[in-house]
Amino acid sequence: MFRSTLPLTLLCAVLGTSACGQSKPSPPQSSTPPPQQTSLTITPPPSPVTPPEAAVPDRHRRWEITVKAGPRARENVTVTALLPGTPGVKSALVRAPNGARVPSQMQADGQVAFEIKALKAEAQAIYLAEEGESPAGSGKGGVLAAQTPENVTLTIDGKPILAYQTQRQPRRKDIAPEYWRSGYLHPVYSPAGVVVTDDYPKDKLYQHGIWSGWQKVECEGSHPDFWDAGLQTGRVAVESVTPLWGGALRGGFNSHQYFTDLDRRLGATVLREGWSVTGFRASSRPPYFVVDLASSQEVVSGQTTLGENPFGGITLRGNRDWRGPGKSFFLTSEGEERGEAQGKPAHWCYLGGKGGGRLAGVAILAHPRNTEQPEAVFIDPEEPVMGFAPTKNGPITVRSGKPLKLKYRFVVLDGKPDRKLFDRLWDDFANPPEVEVRLLESK
Repeated sequence: MFRSTLPLTLLCAVLGTSACGQSKPSPPQSSTPPPQQTSLTITPPPSPVTPPEAAVPDRHRRWEITVKAGPRARENVTVTALLPGTPGVKSALVRAPNGARVPSQMQADGQVAFEIKALKAEAQAIYLAEEGESPAGSGKGGVLAAQTPENVTLTIDGKPILAYQTQRQPRRKDIAPEYWRSGYLHPVYSPAGVVVTDDYPKDKLYQHGIWSGWQKVECEGSHPDFWDAGLQTGRVAVESVTPLWGGALRGGFNSHQYFTDLDRRLGATVLREGWSVTGFRASSRPPYFVVDLASSQEVVSGQTTLGENPFGGITLRGNRDWRGPGKSFFLTSEGEERGEAQGKPAHWCYLGGKGGGRLAGVAILAHPRNTEQPEAVFIDPEEPVMGFAPTKNGPITVRSGKPLKLKYRFVVLDGKPDRKLFDRLWDDFANPPEVEVRLLESK
């Protein structure tokens, strides 16, 4: 028998290429500045390779999967387990302790994801995975990433969740070229179809949906600004998107984008960032969307310092109807509102308001492995802009071979904020239950 203990990823653990690990960006080809209109490479996922018949014995494998809830009860959580043993597993059915099939999705790297409806605190449940053909789909979809000429879209059962913008030049003709940018999420939708993000807002043309940027940057004597593109000292653009993937329970894509110096080292690549974006679908059809974003920022050589600053990093610009005093509502995991939360630590922060007359909002959940945890909150005094500020408590130096890694979960919902929901999803994200997998006898 073979026994292994693996950490469990849950409903919202951030997964990378093949849906199970964080993507690490590869080094850029050169430091030559990209043209104003980036030539984007979008590579489809590789076709599965079927091993020779002799390489995979004719056997039927089974695995016993033990899931332990830990100190907190679990509800509607998706977990993953690596199925050990000989290679070549293409599909597997998962059965609950009572023998009933549970929704599952087989990954290309041998991991199977499946749903747990409920598990009491300190309890455990034993599931059985069997090698074999997955049951026929309902034809109603799942989580799907798709390429368009301008972006990559993510949908759940055909309903849009978000778009990742891959073209620098916007459709709007009133945007000056120095503000053009790609490599951000917009629009982001609530389950009812409310757009909860904005793009190129007139008061801050450099802000975009969910985007990545730093203001106080130092690299070899140069000080590019990747926060305010209007200063024309730094530029951010997409380099590639690969692969696109999807399934019954989750789907997403990976991307690479570069931060180019326009200050003293014209055209030099200061940072290269990889994103792994994953959307999740539960069979219970909850009234909210969950999207995980993992960022990995690295330098090719030397080091880059991100100076101490109360804002910067992964940031959200809310719906344009939320602009102005009293038009948006803010809350943190500590129960603090806009006037008292600025610069204070929290596990999650929420921003919402009415868009087109309908109330919706977004919560950002920060992973405890991020730097300076719990991270400090940034919230604009009046405008709909929020995020976590990794550099609030001091500068961060990114050195060659040691990328800065940040993980966040976005929960998008209609109506009022739900503190209990945010707390539960944060705990699933930060403290997943344990999983143990045992290979049973092969037939």
